Amino acid sequence: MIEIFQGLYRFTVTVPSIGFTIHHYLLASEPAVLFATGTMDEVKSSLPEIESILNGRKIGYIFVSHFESDECGGLPVFLERFPEAKVVCSKLAARELLGYGIHADIIPADGTTVIEDEDIRLRFVDYPSEVHLQDGLLCCEENSGVVYSSDVMLRGFGQGPDAEDSVWEELVDAVGTDRVPDPARLQRMKDSLKAWKPRFDATGHGPCHRF
Repeated sequence: MIEIFQGLYRFTVTVPSIGFTIHHYLLASEPAVLFATGTMDEVKSSLPEIESILNGRKIGYIFVSHFESDECGGLPVFLERFPEAKVVCSKLAARELLGYGIHADIIPADGTTVIEDEDIRLRFVDYPSEVHLQDGLLCCEENSGVVYSSDVMLRGFGQGPDAEDSVWEELVDAVGTDRVPDPARLQRMKDSLKAWKPRFDATGHGPCHRF
């Protein structure tokens, strides 16, 4: 666990066989926001650290970009510990979660959704997540300038630096059909992302980006 940006903590595990890093994050705002949960195995190490950081406070929101084990595999454990947390995800993911018996306060969101609560303002961009173009989301917490870009800004997935100085528009322009294999939906996503003015990009894998 490291505090990788102002009040933003990153939790990482590495798949040894390929050096693949998997990240999830806690933004210790008021209310606190968890970006992804990591896998069920990751929760074993990250949950005690998150409880220590929060020091008795609760997680207000858990953001799920898309339905995949590294994005929401640990969700049942977090909801058992923080049952009042609101789960923010796409409408498709909301249906999938219910189908797996995960019952919580779920907020189905899309690119028009804005969530304002005390110190946070969450906005979203529709993300047709690879490989099957499932309807997912990317998230920006506008007050801190933190973006959770999930798998979109992946540039190598090994250890590398914790964060690199980057230019947001260049990162967006570099996203190709290997990430979103539908050119029209890819362009719509990129156009929407360029409207954001982030200060920090929290990636799902590999190095993060500072702006």
